[in-house]
Amino acid sequence: MAEEKKKQAAKKTKAKKETAKAKKEAKPAKEKKPKKEKAREIEEVKPESWEGLPVTKSVMDAIAVIAERENLNKQKTDEFIDIIKGKLEAITVEPGEAVGIVAAQSLGEPGTQLTLRTKHYAGAAEVSVGSGIQRVEEIVDGRSKAKYPTMTIFLDGKANKDKAKAEAFAKSLIYVKMEDVVELNEEFAKNRALVTVNEEAIKEKGVDLKEILGMIKDSIKEGKPSQRKNSIEFEFDKKESLLKIRKSLMKMLNSRVHGVKGIEKALIAEEHGEFVVKTSGSNLKAVLKLEGIDGSKTTTNDIIEVSKTLGIEAGRLMIANELFKTLDENGILIDLRHIILLADLMTRTGSVKGIVRTGITREKASPFARAAFEETVKHLLDASFKGEIETLQGVVENIIVGQPVRVGTGIVELIMKPKK
Repeated sequence: MAEEKKKQAAKKTKAKKETAKAKKEAKPAKEKKPKKEKAREIEEVKPESWEGLPVTKSVMDAIAVIAERENLNKQKTDEFIDIIKGKLEAITVEPGEAVGIVAAQSLGEPGTQLTLRTKHYAGAAEVSVGSGIQRVEEIVDGRSKAKYPTMTIFLDGKANKDKAKAEAFAKSLIYVKMEDVVELNEEFAKNRALVTVNEEAIKEKGVDLKEILGMIKDSIKEGKPSQRKNSIEFEFDKKESLLKIRKSLMKMLNSRVHGVKGIEKALIAEEHGEFVVKTSGSNLKAVLKLEGIDGSKTTTNDIIEVSKTLGIEAGRLMIANELFKTLDENGILIDLRHIILLADLMTRTGSVKGIVRTGITREKASPFARAAFEETVKHLLDASFKGEIETLQGVVENIIVGQPVRVGTGIVELIMKPKK
């Protein structure tokens, strides 16, 4: 009996195992989700696929970034590359295109229609900016100093939302000399001089009276000072040289009280929900050293100052931006590429050169090209004395001698031999 019970138990266990196995096999197998194909990385773009097109590495990098961001598969990435190729082919300049002449026409023709306008910022203090043809000439000539230099100073997070702090900072920027806040009365017959502080002026300029009086005492060492409420009287020794006393007084009047040299006015303006400081006068190098400003945004309209402080690439960008902005303000729309071509030409030597006889024209290799601009006889004589050779490679030189110009169809050299 015991053996039969054991056999039956073994059969039941075996039956249960077979049933469980059958159920497991009957369940549908889980489908594996297809893995998303990774976006094609920049290394996968073979250089051979870009041959024959002026495509820079930066374009390839940009395509890779977009493909990764949009999660494009290989097919979609290839389609995207084809679209970019088509766009590049459409905007590529044809060989022989006279890009310089086209750019000159594009900028020169509207320039004749510009009128002189002066723009004023709203507010009690005015900040003048040259506009119109005057500003265009200033940029193109590469003048060493802007006629209306201005700065836009962006403040850091502590002051750009607080008007009181922004106004205090703006006041501290204005360059104040001693002669702006004091009056000098000289009595050399009695060997004395009286320096009186103008209380209204120091209040307006945000200067402390005690600070000013202390600076006056420190400046004049030759006399014996006697201080009153808002003035100091100096008594000089009769043996002291009057010329020395006079020089000391003039040095005191020209000394700096506070502010940044070159900045005459400053006012607060609100832009995009934050306070910025607009100035009349410019000193980018000194302002960038100040605490409490955002140096990455702060700028000036003086192109030469920008190129000397931040480098020639920044100067090139400023030429393009300022020229485009000036023309745009007057309702003249010019393709930015013409302006960039001019900016490239003006800055290619590493310093800003104007389109004047002392600028880029002076550096041309061709004597005829230099002579065609200005001072014809002088340039031809100089070339003769130096024994320069005219290679007739440019446009102007070939027009002078009456040859076909080497642009457009002029660059093609085809000779057809007719059959005998």
